[in-house]
Amino acid sequence: MRIKPTREKAPGARRGERGAALVTTLMLSTLLLLAGGALIVKTAGSVGVAYDATSEMQAYYAAEAGLQATLNVMRGNDENAAGDLATFRNAVDLNGGNLGAWLAYNGNNVVPVGPYGYRIQVTDPDATPAGTEPSRLRITSTGFGLRGSVRRLELLLDRSTFTFTANSTLLMRGAEDCSDMPDFSIGQSNAKKYNGNDGAGVKASLPVFGTTCGGNHTQASDTVTGSKPDTVTAAAEKVANIDHDDLMPWLQDADDARAMLLELAAMAESNDRYFTGNPSDFGSAAEPKFTFVDGDADLKDGAGLLVVTGTLSMSGNANFNGIILVLGDGEMTRNGGGNGDILGAVVVAKFARTWPPEENDQEHPFLAPTFQTNGGGNSNVQYHSTHVANALNSLGIRVAGVQET
Repeated sequence: MRIKPTREKAPGARRGERGAALVTTLMLSTLLLLAGGALIVKTAGSVGVAYDATSEMQAYYAAEAGLQATLNVMRGNDENAAGDLATFRNAVDLNGGNLGAWLAYNGNNVVPVGPYGYRIQVTDPDATPAGTEPSRLRITSTGFGLRGSVRRLELLLDRSTFTFTANSTLLMRGAEDCSDMPDFSIGQSNAKKYNGNDGAGVKASLPVFGTTCGGNHTQASDTVTGSKPDTVTAAAEKVANIDHDDLMPWLQDADDARAMLLELAAMAESNDRYFTGNPSDFGSAAEPKFTFVDGDADLKDGAGLLVVTGTLSMSGNANFNGIILVLGDGEMTRNGGGNGDILGAVVVAKFARTWPPEENDQEHPFLAPTFQTNGGGNSNVQYHSTHVANALNSLGIRVAGVQET
């Protein structure tokens, strides 16, 4: 048996392969270091982003705090140093519109909230003439957080939760078929005045009586023409027919009127001002109130926004400042002599509020309303824009929308 001899390698035969393991190790280590470094950079960046995001959120919450503080002021919960409450007018006019009379700004013109702060700017988007209460406000709250972060929130504020625009001193919403009003009488005494000029001397005159169809316009015009001289005073028309599109939305369709009446009833219930009979008070000039009477009412004196779904009766001495809405039965009666004044605006509209189930598929439109006045006295029914505004204020302000800018 022949044994093959083993050939031994000569020393230094694989000298060129020396250090390969070291190079491989170094390359792997470099790759691991690069990956670790990238991870560290990424982590550090995430911490920075998170920190910046926290600062942005701090600024956002500061801006929110500014809006809440502003709403608290505008809702009459805070007086300024002079003991005055904020109104839509003075909120725009005083201190450049920053509510500085009610909010505690520091030397940097910022209201501090802990280590953060906000700045308020109140503007009138409708450019309402000076001396007149704006119906809306635009409130911009700029919030400041750490690291120079800034966020801005904008809020649109309505002066009232209920939209009302006076078309005339007394508006009679006519029937859809324009049938004659069962009664439209304004009294035969010279001392009973009806006036479309603004008692506040701020806004343009309105027609004294408003109707919504030709037949009712003729009926009302004949009544006014046959009344005593100087009974009806206005720089505008004494009797005007109001176009359908110019009516408030809830007077354009009886279904909308019914829906609006339900909303007002719900608002009254939530404010403990819903009554099924005569309330103990109808508000006062010093404190106008929102009053909802579901049924008949006998008005003495009052102020604010009065809604009556039945027949509204008034004595000749009754005084009321604000808005009177006689909606549903649509009948308003002023009896007897006296010197009572109605200053503001009145709307009378008749429509069915309920009906038998078998009539569910039928239309239930507006019907012909009634307005009746008799007796003597020096009473006055006159448009008054300030009392209308105060009536709307009695409902409370409404946030129409919020956005980030």
